[in-house]
Amino acid sequence: MDQNIKVYDFKKPQRYSSDNMRFLSVVSEEFCKNINLFLAYELKKQKIHCKIEKVEQTNYDEFISIIDKDSVIAEHAIQPLVQDLIYQIDKNIALTLIDLVLGGDGLLENYNRNLTEIDKQLLFQTINDFLKRMYVVESCTHREVLRVHINAGASKKYPISESVLIAHMKVMYEDEEIGKMRFCEPYSCMEPILDFLETKILFRNKNQEYDFEFTNAIYNNVCGAKVDLIARLGKSTIKVNELLDLKVGDVIALDTKANGDIELDVSEAKAFKCRPGLIKNKNGVLITDSIKKGV
Repeated sequence: MDQNIKVYDFKKPQRYSSDNMRFLSVVSEEFCKNINLFLAYELKKQKIHCKIEKVEQTNYDEFISIIDKDSVIAEHAIQPLVQDLIYQIDKNIALTLIDLVLGGDGLLENYNRNLTEIDKQLLFQTINDFLKRMYVVESCTHREVLRVHINAGASKKYPISESVLIAHMKVMYEDEEIGKMRFCEPYSCMEPILDFLETKILFRNKNQEYDFEFTNAIYNNVCGAKVDLIARLGKSTIKVNELLDLKVGDVIALDTKANGDIELDVSEAKAFKCRPGLIKNKNGVLITDSIKKGV
């Protein structure tokens, strides 16, 4: 009788289920979406984006071997049951985030400078804001950063054979890769909540409340965006020779009536009808109606 024999690698114990891996994949994808919203709407940097590459199960020794020694390590918790999870960021990404938060464009010529204590505090706050938006399983209340290390060698160590789940993500500037970041979840840390790491639980909760929270996050980000308003008094058509003869004091008739409505554009799109007037000592408009799409 034929038997399908699967070789078991004792150096890489498979302790997580395939559904546990799918769970981390979905949560990591939502994490990338939140970062992209932060970059696009709060920092106005649409060209920089984050996306997930893959999720794999391996051991802690292999995780250490693939990260750079100057990586930033954020040890974080899912309170109160899970402690000392690992969020690793390449130094290039850390420097890019710092530059963006301080008002720069995120494009650096020198990625070799050493990170300072001020950089460390900025990263602590920024990473904490990212993690607080992530999904939290039942029986836990919130995620928070515990410690940030600007050298991978200073972070907490686990046995080299410790089974870990790793979500690999990368940050891009248009089509060029800036660097990688990873979630590393040791089995010994996640064991208290393993029963909750199922996609059916995730999607059930997501339908009930997580979508609401995520929509609120989008709404709050969009509400903080600045838009240009342009009130157009009207328009007219004249010949080139008439344009050349224009001088101070000439009057041009517009296509709008003196007591009629004019258009108010929002970010170059027709949005409202309004009437011009004065607000104290400044020009202003009074909104009279909205312009429906297609009008």
